[in-house]
Amino acid sequence: MQEWDNHRWSKISLHQTNFYTIVFILLLTVIFSSLLIYDEYKDFLKTAQNGIEIVKGVPLSSSLSYQDLPKTRLIKVMVEIATLALILFGFIVGLSKIVNSMIARDMERFFEFFESVYQKTEPIVPHELYFSEFKKMAAYANEMGLTIEEQKKSLQQLNESLEERVRIKTQALERKNSALEQEREFSQGLLESHKQFIRYAIHETNTPLSVIMANIELFSMREGRNRYLAKIEAAVKNIFSIYDDLSYLVKKDQVDYPKKGIDLGEYIEKRLEFFDEVAHFSALSFHYEKPAFPVWIHFNETKLQRVVDNNLTNAIKYTKSDEVIGVGVSCSVVECRFWVQSRSVKIQDEAKIFEAYYRERKKTDGFGLGLSLVKSICDEENVAIAIDSNDEFTRFEYRFNKEGNG
Repeated sequence: MQEWDNHRWSKISLHQTNFYTIVFILLLTVIFSSLLIYDEYKDFLKTAQNGIEIVKGVPLSSSLSYQDLPKTRLIKVMVEIATLALILFGFIVGLSKIVNSMIARDMERFFEFFESVYQKTEPIVPHELYFSEFKKMAAYANEMGLTIEEQKKSLQQLNESLEERVRIKTQALERKNSALEQEREFSQGLLESHKQFIRYAIHETNTPLSVIMANIELFSMREGRNRYLAKIEAAVKNIFSIYDDLSYLVKKDQVDYPKKGIDLGEYIEKRLEFFDEVAHFSALSFHYEKPAFPVWIHFNETKLQRVVDNNLTNAIKYTKSDEVIGVGVSCSVVECRFWVQSRSVKIQDEAKIFEAYYRERKKTDGFGLGLSLVKSICDEENVAIAIDSNDEFTRFEYRFNKEGNG
């Protein structure tokens, strides 16, 4: 209830207060006059009952009876009281109006001051106000207005400074962005030129490699094989493997590689035949555990060749001399496995060997791209990779999911 009263009175205006004050004074005047008239009326009744009325210094006219004197006096007194009450009420209302107008004028000056604070502060002149309390308030208000004006100027200067800094920073960023855009275009041009060069180099390399291989086979058929020819053939096959890797890297984002049914066991056997001369040249040999029945997977042949060839060439590079490289294919109900195992130096960091250009043995030939390429193909085709490397052997195993590839 108290909260409701506070809320109600907090919304009352100065004009409403003036109105309520006048109504209150009028009510008091009416009550006061009524009480006086009521007292006089009681005296009148008492006199009328006793039949005694004393009129001092008032002569009776011949037309006015003895009983009419109290009534005449009552009317006179009532008129006097009403007149006095009206005069008193008018005086009080006039005085209230004057005081309220003075207060309203002082308050209006404060309203004008607070409205001007938003734009340009116009100080209040204390001697123009009527009341000492308002003059004291004017001093505080002027001090507040001066503080606000100073803060506004300070904020304006700060905003101007910030805007200038932002403008300078924006211009610097625009220049940097322009330079970066030029560098990006230049780098893009270099990259495109690099790709174009590789495309041309691959295209031009294919023909001489094919000619070399064809002439090696013709020479072997006519003159028979010899040690020097075997070395040349092994080197050319290594070049062919690198050529196929580069060709795939250049075309993989531009060419669609459709899948087909491949007998994994037979396919691995053909690739072992291709690399047999290369292994023999390095004093190595293959031991192939061929499955008893055809092992079919649904895969792209180009991608499968990259996985198989890179594992075979890596085994030839890193296997110790005069050792046997184990290769095998097996199949279960849910997956087919292809694995390569040999005696080689233990892999120090199995996670990094799939990163591009990473090589644990710096002296070994190659770019370090083979296993990175294999990893990207296996990720694309959902082929799981398992590595087991220790001081005795290193084994790479690839698991082709039949459901994912069938």
